Amino acid sequence: MKYKWLPRPGTHTEENSRYESMGFPDPVEALLQRRGFGSGFIYSDYGELSPWDALPGTGEASLILEKAVRNSELIFVHGDFDADGITAAATAIRVIKALGGKAQFYMPCRFREGYGLGETAVRKCIESGARVLVTVDCGITAVEEVAELRKAGVKVIITDHHKPSEVLPGADALVDPELSPENSAPWRYLSGAGVIHFVLRGLADRMGAGDIQELEPDLVSIGTVCDMVSLTGDNRILVKRGLKVLRSNPSPGIQALIRASGVKQPELTARDIGFGLGPIINSSGRLTHADEAVNLLLETEPRLAEEMASALERVNRKRRDIDSTVFTEAGMLLDNTDARVAVAASDLWHPGVIGISASRLARQLNRPVILIAWDGDNGRGSARGVQGMPVYPILSGAMKEGLLLKFGGHDQAAGLSIEKSMYREFKLFVESLAQSLYREVSRPVLYIDGGLNPENCNGGVLSALEDMGPFGEGNPEPVWIARGVYPVSFRSVGQDGKHLQVSFQQGAETLRGIGFGLGHRTSELNRMLDIAFTLSADTWRGGDAVQLIIKDIKPAARRMN
Repeated sequence: MKYKWLPRPGTHTEENSRYESMGFPDPVEALLQRRGFGSGFIYSDYGELSPWDALPGTGEASLILEKAVRNSELIFVHGDFDADGITAAATAIRVIKALGGKAQFYMPCRFREGYGLGETAVRKCIESGARVLVTVDCGITAVEEVAELRKAGVKVIITDHHKPSEVLPGADALVDPELSPENSAPWRYLSGAGVIHFVLRGLADRMGAGDIQELEPDLVSIGTVCDMVSLTGDNRILVKRGLKVLRSNPSPGIQALIRASGVKQPELTARDIGFGLGPIINSSGRLTHADEAVNLLLETEPRLAEEMASALERVNRKRRDIDSTVFTEAGMLLDNTDARVAVAASDLWHPGVIGISASRLARQLNRPVILIAWDGDNGRGSARGVQGMPVYPILSGAMKEGLLLKFGGHDQAAGLSIEKSMYREFKLFVESLAQSLYREVSRPVLYIDGGLNPENCNGGVLSALEDMGPFGEGNPEPVWIARGVYPVSFRSVGQDGKHLQVSFQQGAETLRGIGFGLGHRTSELNRMLDIAFTLSADTWRGGDAVQLIIKDIKPAARRMN
């Protein structure tokens, strides 16, 4: 893909003017200042996590759970079928049982029940004899379902991080950062797993067991990264701590998952979670049932965990094949559209993978994408936005117009249900509203963080960048440019020559790089170039050797765009 290169928008805060050097190499110091990150950001640790009761609603929620645990009452944990909901449910079960409580989980079927707390779950909870139901990563719009549960004598705790509707459910406790006007609070952008972690910290504290191993945020870090929430504030602290546990002391289930994914455990990064562990966890909810992933995360017998992880990886390979088909077909349908939100639907698509394809297409087209998979007269859809063009307002408008049966999610990722008879009107409404809300669509943008001369592409700079991690939403991995480098050797590598392996030279310096998906651009390597890249350890050469991960190339020029 060829991008328009633009300087990454800076973070202009009062803190920038007070920035003090931390002794990092100059390019990294300049980067930290542009992002407004000081020593408090770099050196934050788990001890600085916000108090558990700073998040509104956790007091009531943890008290209800404490009483249920002490009275040996069954706690019914209702999750969601994505990686955030799966890790949140496993975290809740693990901690409640470690504290001596009784708990069982329930994960809805994507295909029969859809997202959120529904009629089947309500019935199952009442039949189980549970005295408390706690939702994780869902429930904030379940007004009728909560009313039915409370009528049956079940106490209800909603823990969620999605946007509420105009009417809130009448639960015994509501814990959702979206209910708070404090946009600058460290806990404001917690994932679903992060929200239940705060509640469980409160439960453990009330039980006098705040230091139990089961409270470690290893699973929470997976849910946080996979849900693509901002890796700043409390999220950054949770993921840093979680990565430390995943690298050094993973549970048998996680250990098996790491092996199945092929990532290197001692060097595991947030990127490895997002592209290695997360897809395997997600595949269960997309193609089979999320129970399989929850059971793997809770498994304590290593041999069984290995078998379960291998089975899930086979499901994940099938998911990749199906996703490839949907991505190709949807891309062809959207190829000639100039609408500012691209909408497509098909009777042939698998509803479990359309979210992945929508996300990839949104990045490729640089505009929001909505894909819908039909099942008879109804369809399930996934919407994905891009920076500056959220999808939630679009779907909210469609819901108010009576064009959707149901929807929910975030600004950049949402799900929907729709009647087939309303599709044409929905598509026209979305395209019209997007025309008035969003700027004209341009080429995909690659944001550049600064220049990095070849002599600075070294282990010292890479080490300083690692201190800035974990990278993700809110703290993206830095993209650098080097100008006027010459490709001295190159070749296409990988299956069908998909990737590009190249060496550049500038003066006495030689840079080695790999461009994933750039194998078709060898014809552009006969001249002096400007290159955009991220910096990575070169695991083949070892030591402090580094390599460039090439994002894009252009003929050498003075201007960035």
